[in-house]
Amino acid sequence: MPMLDVLKKTINYLYLHLWKYRHIDIVHGKRIKMVAERGQARVVIFAMNVPMWKYGHLYELLRRDSRFKTWVVISPSISYRLEQQINDVKSLRTYFNAQGVPFIDCDVEGDSAPFDVKKELDPDVIFYPQPYEHLLAKKHDCLNFYDRLICYYPYAFMTGKGKFSYNFHFHNLAWRLYYSNNEILKEAQKTAWNQGRNVRIVGYPMTDDYCKSSHINTWKKINDGKKRKRVIWAPHFSFDDKFGQLPRGNFLWMADFMVEVAKKYKALIQFTFKPHPRLLTELYDHPEWGKSKTDAYYKLWAEMENTQVEMGDYVDLFMTSDGMVHDSGSFVIEYNYTNKPVMFVSRDIEKFLTGQTNFSKEAFKVLLIGKNEKEILNFLESAILNGQDEMSSLRKNFCNRYLNPPNNKSVAQNTLDDLVSSLGLKK
Repeated sequence: MPMLDVLKKTINYLYLHLWKYRHIDIVHGKRIKMVAERGQARVVIFAMNVPMWKYGHLYELLRRDSRFKTWVVISPSISYRLEQQINDVKSLRTYFNAQGVPFIDCDVEGDSAPFDVKKELDPDVIFYPQPYEHLLAKKHDCLNFYDRLICYYPYAFMTGKGKFSYNFHFHNLAWRLYYSNNEILKEAQKTAWNQGRNVRIVGYPMTDDYCKSSHINTWKKINDGKKRKRVIWAPHFSFDDKFGQLPRGNFLWMADFMVEVAKKYKALIQFTFKPHPRLLTELYDHPEWGKSKTDAYYKLWAEMENTQVEMGDYVDLFMTSDGMVHDSGSFVIEYNYTNKPVMFVSRDIEKFLTGQTNFSKEAFKVLLIGKNEKEILNFLESAILNGQDEMSSLRKNFCNRYLNPPNNKSVAQNTLDDLVSSLGLKK
């Protein structure tokens, strides 16, 4: 590395450690004192899209607690295409109305300026959907709120190691990072410049949804009298390394193949196409796809006899499924809640695992790996249609070891308890 680059990196490191990160503690302390004296915290929760909305159970606890005044603010990602932002806002409106959650709307299609959260609400505590700067409109971006008490539930299980998962400015400047377990805390402690001192272990937020006593059947009804197995295909969006991580997305080579698979097994298996929320934007921008081809592809999955598309909440979908084929890092962990057979698709799994945490590598031990069409078909035949699921007991052990929230409480309750204690509110 050139000497000038080394000098710049050293100056930046010292600036952050000797001033920025220390100064933020002072700012946070003043805000906490204000909240404690007032006896109530003003809380804003940003909602970007339905799949990344992880705050439902926490919102309900906050809404019923007089120590908190809470608002939900819709704010789509400005890194997405306008078409997707519009769809995300519409989906959030429908979802929140169905859940009875009041919200501050977003006029993404018009000329209205984004709602001025700082001026109109003056929040003390702000929950974000993702830990990235320049994610939301300027008036909502975390860069505008580091002087407040920023909190964060991970929108997914962070299975990759390194800066992307644990060491952005957000990770170091946020007041509370509510993480899932001690294995993830260890990664933060060795990766983040603040050594994870703002991390609290509460469990994975979706655990409260997975552990509900019943789940809704979200699968399309097919009126032909045939009983089918239900399989989810969940492709990731990463085709290259432009996001700073090893690409894992297999969609480009699997797209036509999976359509043929759905047709081949139309009398035996019902499929749900569950793409990563960003896949639509990436395909719109891809030179070999574009908007017309992408829209036609999504439409095909929505209209084939035994298929559907799921772009929203997915817990009920997972819990009523019989298996999944995917290449999503988070689902390597998350699908274990279902204890159903699963295949992770990777053409070079050894290379991929070099970028994974020890916790993630443990999860890969309890699933099957597929690298080509033949192995995917074998998985569908053996594990799905013939019930040969040799990984069931291993998945159960993994869940018991890593996925149960601490303190014998819900994730939302653990979070609320920490907020009350850390803000000096009366119990």
